[in-house]
Amino acid sequence: MDLKALQELLGHQWLATTSGYIHVRDDHVEQAWVSANRRLETRFAEGE
Repeated sequence: MDLKALQELLGHQWLATTSGYIHVRDDHVEQAWVSANRRLETRFAEGE
């Protein structure tokens, strides 16, 4: 879910307040990192 949309849904004035409710698992961060690196590798390989 979009963080800004969640902020509005919860009625928070400050985004920092909303981000205090967000908990991200370590494996999710690692998967996102791997996925982003794959996309970059593909993009750079296409440009060669």
